[in-house]
Amino acid sequence: MSTSFGLRSTGLIVFSGRLVSAFTGLLFTVMAARWLNPSGFGTWEVIVTLVTFSGYPLGTVAYWATRDVARGRLVGRTALITGALMSSLGLVIYFSFTYFTYSRILASFTPFLLGALLVPLSYWSSAVSAIVTGYRPAVYGISLVTSEMAKLATAYVGLFVYKLGIDGVILALLVSYLVQSLVSTYMVRLAASEKFDSAQVRRWSNLAWLPALNYLPASLAVADTYVVALGYGTALVGTYQVAFTVATVITYASSLAFAMYPLLLRGGSERLPAESLEFSLLFAIPMAVGCVVLASPILFLFGPKYVPGALGLEVLAVMFIFNNISLLLDQTLMGTEKVDVGERPSFRRLVGSNLLFVPLVNVCYGVVYVGSLFFAVSFATGHGFDTSSTLATWATVQLIATFAFMIVKIRRASRVAKLLPGVSVVHYFAAAAVMAGLVYLLAGGALNQGLGTLSYGARLLGVTVLGAVAYFLVVYALNQKFRELTRAFLRRL
Repeated sequence: MSTSFGLRSTGLIVFSGRLVSAFTGLLFTVMAARWLNPSGFGTWEVIVTLVTFSGYPLGTVAYWATRDVARGRLVGRTALITGALMSSLGLVIYFSFTYFTYSRILASFTPFLLGALLVPLSYWSSAVSAIVTGYRPAVYGISLVTSEMAKLATAYVGLFVYKLGIDGVILALLVSYLVQSLVSTYMVRLAASEKFDSAQVRRWSNLAWLPALNYLPASLAVADTYVVALGYGTALVGTYQVAFTVATVITYASSLAFAMYPLLLRGGSERLPAESLEFSLLFAIPMAVGCVVLASPILFLFGPKYVPGALGLEVLAVMFIFNNISLLLDQTLMGTEKVDVGERPSFRRLVGSNLLFVPLVNVCYGVVYVGSLFFAVSFATGHGFDTSSTLATWATVQLIATFAFMIVKIRRASRVAKLLPGVSVVHYFAAAAVMAGLVYLLAGGALNQGLGTLSYGARLLGVTVLGAVAYFLVVYALNQKFRELTRAFLRRL
């Protein structure tokens, strides 16, 4: 019971932090989207993609640092110093892609040059986040809130006071990385109390092939932005990414299971995945339904020029439900795997383990998705599809690929853990249906497109809050487990 409560309490702390960051992040995106045209917003997304590409080598350190710290090895200092040294390689990767990219998308070189400062800060942020995940997961929520607030304040000054345009957006992200890294490093400083261990670095280096494969899907996942930008322009990317940014709020529900991975590494119950899935769906389902019902009103807040992405947003909302389940399955498979316990796991055992299975499936997903996307968008643009239909096609390709590979993971994960959630999920859908009807009626009467940005945003927020209240009231009435959980948390306060 205590483990189950610890899972939920840590998850709620992280989830609360991510909800605050979702709100501030959407405000940040609103400011950036209203200041930049779709082409400029697309250029910004390309820069972020290149930073992601450049961070690929750090995965060889972050992967093992999380697993070692979760099992009691205080290797934080070694991970941070190694990450700092590796950031020079990240800069080489970033500038190599930049040289090939910026002229082909008809963008200025200056934003890409400023974006290079993101690389060493992203290495620091990623390294300390790996330590946080294994040592004290709740710190992630705290650092996220502080960094998002700093990003929002910097964006306001950069965009509306000094009118820096895309440079102001990049500056805001720089400040966000810096604040998150500083807060996280301070709060997990005990995990970095031991001296730098060169033997540990050699161990990580000898096993680098496994995390190198494991982190490849993260680069493939953002390659869609890069491919479409090069082939069809940044305007299409910018419009899609605004819808995608809204839909990613649904992924924040996966943070409710944030503590599951280290708990499984420490030998947690096989029931943890099912409990985590049920708990995350409590929030993911209403988030997805809200995105579907309010797709056009939400995108109008970012500017009328982004409304063509509404149909794509509806498809992405469903996709992210499957994506959340897929992420939980990854954590289940890798958290229950014990083959790497000990100093030198054999190559043969690693090859047959879930530590290799998960990244291989995710790599296949990335290749299939990006390849299918290229042909689908080529078909859509070649046959005269409008922007809305083209973006919906893009989202549908991602939905189908995510669902198909999720099924592959379910078959494997069902061998090592219980995955089937309880009847509570039926109650969540029933409550979400009530919420959808209420939100639809409220939106029709309250959201007038002639309102100013602040008034429109305030009314949209009000509609969302009322819908959320209705949802949780219905769940509370229907579901005994939710009532017990609510009372338990109230007693702990």
